[in-house]
Amino acid sequence: MPFVTYERRGRVGVITLDRPDRMNALSPELSVDLRAAQQQLMSDNDVQAGVYTGAGDRAFCAGLDMKAAVSTGGTPQPGGGGPAVEVTKPVIAALNGAAFGGGMEMALSCDVRICSPNATMGLAEVKRGLTPINGLYDLPRIIGAGPSLWWMLSGETMDANEAYRLGIVTRIVPLADLVDTAVAMGEMIAANSPFAVRTVRHILRNLADMPLQSARLAGKPLVDAVWASADAQEGIRAFVEKRAPDWPSAKG
Repeated sequence: MPFVTYERRGRVGVITLDRPDRMNALSPELSVDLRAAQQQLMSDNDVQAGVYTGAGDRAFCAGLDMKAAVSTGGTPQPGGGGPAVEVTKPVIAALNGAAFGGGMEMALSCDVRICSPNATMGLAEVKRGLTPINGLYDLPRIIGAGPSLWWMLSGETMDANEAYRLGIVTRIVPLADLVDTAVAMGEMIAANSPFAVRTVRHILRNLADMPLQSARLAGKPLVDAVWASADAQEGIRAFVEKRAPDWPSAKG
């Protein structure tokens, strides 16, 4: 995979977009490599969480590689931020610089985002005669429809502090510590019950926008399954015995 690397660090799989000379922009070749790396992340049974980041100190992902799109002689096809949502393990985006268009959409489709102080981001597709793809839906789920309208209608760039104020990122971390911090956060998630984590993630992603009573009804059998699971028994037993739990659901 010349344009994307995959590295296992403990129980966390780190996927790095590796086209720093092109600000890690999304070319067809990088997209193929990204999907292959995501397949590794999903098939690695020893990994319970993922981290996405970009090579270098300029960009996480600058979005669609416009030069590559023009050189192929066609109009860019929709495909922006889709890849991360295909991964069912929790993913943390570590934004080490610019994240625009499909790059920001990739970050928005992750479960958690942190960034370095130099990070900038935006959904500026309207400036190119395009629309965001998944960002149309993911950004409002994170910050609400009102603020999202401004950022997507104007295409304005936001800095790290604004992203933190809006709740798009949960932490601003020095660039030198960014990936290590994301991996440590992934390890915190990986230490928990995989079954419980998957269920919480599924409910928040799929039921949170439903009317409250409907969400509770839809979520109840999922919650009941966790509470009746072997993981629940092990978690309580481990707490009483003052030891780390050995989660049955982590064993496949």
